[in-house]
Amino acid sequence: MRLLTTALAVSAVVGMAAACSGGEEPKKNGGSRASQAALPAPVPAASLRPVALPDQPGPLIDTIARQVRTAGTVRTDVVSSGEEGGGARQQEKISAQVRIGARPPQAQMTIVDQDPADPSTTEAVVTGGIVYTRVDGQEQAPGKPWVRLSRQDLRNPELGPFAKILTGILDSVDTGLAQISVDSGLQVVRAGRFDKAAVTETVDGVRTRRYSGRTPTAELAKTDTAYKAIAQLGGDEVPWTLWVDDKGLPRRFRVDIRTERGLGATQDVRYRQWGEPVSIQAPPAAQVHTIGS
Repeated sequence: MRLLTTALAVSAVVGMAAACSGGEEPKKNGGSRASQAALPAPVPAASLRPVALPDQPGPLIDTIARQVRTAGTVRTDVVSSGEEGGGARQQEKISAQVRIGARPPQAQMTIVDQDPADPSTTEAVVTGGIVYTRVDGQEQAPGKPWVRLSRQDLRNPELGPFAKILTGILDSVDTGLAQISVDSGLQVVRAGRFDKAAVTETVDGVRTRRYSGRTPTAELAKTDTAYKAIAQLGGDEVPWTLWVDDKGLPRRFRVDIRTERGLGATQDVRYRQWGEPVSIQAPPAAQVHTIGS
């Protein structure tokens, strides 16, 4: 269940960045800077004009995607939790900042695992086609708390069986990055239907329209392995709630999943500081351990 809730959370946090292909070669730092320079400057939400919000899922997501691209940056807070057969809940909290439309994607995350038996805090930076990650209190090598992961690094034959484990980590990150691209918006909503009329509600001090609906899990499973697993466990539909402000920017998105076998997962995402400056930078090279070095 932890893997399921983590996959959903990562999808929500970094999914609005442009998807990168799993086999893409990592770019050198110069390539990453060029990518950043090519992106338009972020536009704060306060500077955007109000837009009309369509009353159908597809057109609504099209509108959101346009506004998200214009804003260009966002900070998100995600709470993901899961339970099995009414037992103890596992919970993760992720805070992130994302540069939308960057190719390769750019995101910086802090992941807090609140498992009472094994709590941990992990930081991750995705930039230039490379993933940097560190766990509080651990060093990968003397004086080097960060580890660098890329497809190129994993070709080192000296890694042996560890290559498969590390490849799995990168595959999970790639899945999250590709899950909800800026072009498709919130795919869960696009593939679903509204089950009641939208209502006005305030989220974190911002006036929004709240949309509620459901999406067939089988439809989502066509492109997402996390939802494929849910379908196999008897989850036929994914109920969701989306809050959108008058600028066409999402302010909150919540998914609640329950299956016939008693498994449950909840993901609650809050979006803030649309279009505000973000700082997404690789850690200092002296603090980074490269796998296989």
